[in-house]
Amino acid sequence: MLESALSLGLVLGLRHASDADHVCAIASLLRSGQGFRAAVRTALLWSLGHSSTFFAVGAVLVGGRLSVPDAWEPVMELLVAVLLVALGVVQWRHADCPLPESPEHTRPHSWRVVLVGVVHGLAGSAGIALLALTTVRERLAAFLFLLLFGVGVSGGMVLLTILLSLPLGFVVRNSERWRSRVLKTTSALGIGLGAWMGVSGLRALVG
Repeated sequence: MLESALSLGLVLGLRHASDADHVCAIASLLRSGQGFRAAVRTALLWSLGHSSTFFAVGAVLVGGRLSVPDAWEPVMELLVAVLLVALGVVQWRHADCPLPESPEHTRPHSWRVVLVGVVHGLAGSAGIALLALTTVRERLAAFLFLLLFGVGVSGGMVLLTILLSLPLGFVVRNSERWRSRVLKTTSALGIGLGAWMGVSGLRALVG
């Protein structure tokens, strides 16, 4: 039973990495089409912010068997929505800019990537902690569930980032016109998803 629950945490973590808001966020952070190593670095920094934050919050909730206010999830959803819109707007503004010659200028700042991960980690921490408590009753097992969930998220995000960076990098290197089109499309998707999440969060708060 315990092994099944822990395996479930790992699998759910892998699945969680492919959530639409994560895909849009990481696509925005890869707007400059970094190479393979830089893409992996971005994924690991995002995972660091996400997994460390949700594990810390989740561990507090699991350790104290605490609950969060009803407004927590809608507020966090609004925060993610604002972040997605902001990332989309920045990406749109840079879509027509020429690609810098130096690879160093194509990397987003490390703190920015970690911050994006932190916001996403806060948004999912309460639900993950509740899932851990309902899946396994013992605290140690619940902590291991959270830890394996984080490992799954990190692994899934690295894989997802590599898959996104390969075609994006090819387009960036070979066609300025298509580079602009692809980046504007991904930015529009991010802004649209952020707007939808914002409306959903507001409805949950006022409802």
